[in-house]
Amino acid sequence: MSAVLAFIAVLVAIALVAIVVNRRRGVRAHYLDAWAPGPGEHTLIEDPLADFYVIARMGQAKVMSFARLRRTHAVLTNARIVIATRALFSKRHMITHMVHLGGDEAPPPELGQLSGGLYTAGYSLVSAHPSGMTVENDGGKPYVRIVPASTASSATIDHCRLYSDDAAGFYAAARSI
Repeated sequence: MSAVLAFIAVLVAIALVAIVVNRRRGVRAHYLDAWAPGPGEHTLIEDPLADFYVIARMGQAKVMSFARLRRTHAVLTNARIVIATRALFSKRHMITHMVHLGGDEAPPPELGQLSGGLYTAGYSLVSAHPSGMTVENDGGKPYVRIVPASTASSATIDHCRLYSDDAAGFYAAARSI
């Protein structure tokens, strides 16, 4: 019984430390329903039933399988892809990743950080070019393979997978940018 109490105490301590650090650094959660495209930016396509996975450069299994839980809401604009995942026990989608597509505007400063802005903006930011995207198939599940550009925020990322029932539509819309 004392081991269970010690475990619960450690979990509470970790949560309290995380709350204090986040408050000091100004990190907060960003939700998709409160997000709006920037000036001159417009939505091209969106999928409320997508899935998004980041594949690490090292430490991969020989055989990988990715579940289609349909918990991710993906929005493709003419400047970026916004990835938001449904939070546990919530109907709201929390922004977890933004893929900067390298438009006319200056690249965000978070691309130069290894965390990609996770500890400052509240979500990870990577950069990719539409020319580095392909549509592939994983056991009957179509996905868009996104190869990030070489930045500090993508140093440990091999590629990203955006599973969507309309993967070809995402690819075509991204290539039209």
